[in-house]
Amino acid sequence: MRMSTESLIADTFVDMLEKEDLDKITVKRLIEECHISRQTFYYHFHDIMDVLEWSFKKATQELVENSLNAGSQKEALSFFSAFVKMHRTKLDRLRYSRNWIRIEELLTDSAMTYLGKIARRKAPDIDISYEDMEITLRFYASGFVGVLLQYCGKKQINEEKMVRQLDKLISGEIWGSRHYEKEVIRR
Repeated sequence: MRMSTESLIADTFVDMLEKEDLDKITVKRLIEECHISRQTFYYHFHDIMDVLEWSFKKATQELVENSLNAGSQKEALSFFSAFVKMHRTKLDRLRYSRNWIRIEELLTDSAMTYLGKIARRKAPDIDISYEDMEITLRFYASGFVGVLLQYCGKKQINEEKMVRQLDKLISGEIWGSRHYEKEVIRR
C-alpha cells in the first residue's frame, strides 16, 4: 500500500509538472488531484521538494540500471540522452525554479553512479585514491550532464553524433589516448 500511495503522489506530481512550473504546485493542489488527505501526504512526504526528489531518484535509478545493462557504452549514453529528451519539458520548467541546483545534482549523481560502475568494471585493480576517483567522476559527470542539458531537445542537434562524441570523450578516444596507449605498449 505504501509504495502505491507514494507512486500515486509522485506520478500525479509529475503530470502536474508537465503542465506548470514547480513553484506553482502546492501540497494542497497535489492532494486534491490525488484525492488523498493532507495527513496521507505528510505520512509519505515532507513537502513538494521531497516528492520531486523521490520522483527523480526513482527515475534516475531506473536510468542507471538500464544504462548498466546496455550492450555498449554508446547505447548506455543514448539512454541518458533519451532520458533528458523525454523529460525536456519538465526539466525546462525546473530550470527556472529555485530548486534547479538540486535537480542538477540528482542528474549528476546518477551520471556519477553510472561512470563509477563502468570504471570499476573496466579497471577493477586501478590504483587511485577515493578522493581522486571522486573528483574525476564528478568532473566527467558534470560535463556529461551539462552537455546533455545544453544540447538535447535542440532542433538542430544531431543526437546520434552527440552520443558518439560523448562516447569518444568518456573513453578518452577523442584525445587519442588509445593511440597513445598503443605507442606506449609498442615501446
